[in-house]
Amino acid sequence: MKEHSVDSFNRLHEALTQYRKDNRWLFRGHSNSKWILMPKAGRKEFAGINDERQFRAWKRRAVEFISLPFEDDWGWLAIAQHHGLATRLLDWTFNPLAAAFFAVSEKADTEAIVFAYRCEAVIEPDKVKPFDVNGVAKFKPMGVAPRIIRQGGLFTIHGNPERPLDEVMEKTDVLEKIIINHSYRNELMYELSHYGINRATLFPDLDGLSAHVNWITANSKYWSVTSEIEDDIEDDIGGFHSCAI
Repeated sequence: MKEHSVDSFNRLHEALTQYRKDNRWLFRGHSNSKWILMPKAGRKEFAGINDERQFRAWKRRAVEFISLPFEDDWGWLAIAQHHGLATRLLDWTFNPLAAAFFAVSEKADTEAIVFAYRCEAVIEPDKVKPFDVNGVAKFKPMGVAPRIIRQGGLFTIHGNPERPLDEVMEKTDVLEKIIINHSYRNELMYELSHYGINRATLFPDLDGLSAHVNWITANSKYWSVTSEIEDDIEDDIGGFHSCAI
């Protein structure tokens, strides 16, 4: 697997530039370099479960919380994944900086990883059902949640969720790794926010706004300019990153 090591925003930009002209690349951030690329339904605590049966049970109860039920299981599966159910889907994004955010948004004493994956197989939802898929293919949801849209989100679906991606992907697929140096993790959070990648923009709701304001407040010493929080909130939230409280 090809690897790139970065310890500055310039190096991160250089590493990401090679993916810019090919829209087949997907990105995923891991806060811990030891985490395996595997859907939640295949992980140790869920090993051996019948994830289709679990999904059907979830779907019967989920109907009461959905105002407009989805037309097929693809929409249902995407929203189940979005809300934390263990499924055979794995989250990705078309936005490499969003992936970088998720890689460093939590504090950890390890390197962070951004995976770049070029997946050739694409799901056509009207031609195949989720639990009939073999191998690995990418699936683009039809706007099932604002957060997925804002994050440039999509999924891969894994016919065998209990095996890591690098063991089951097609020979024509490509998987690469961008390693974010441990010493650079914290600084990258500030730099991403400067370019509009933060909790407020990636989570477009009150939870995201609150988390971002808390982060700005807790890290106010980072910025040299101070201002009133009320003035900042009146500005476009995308620019809220650039001033201290």
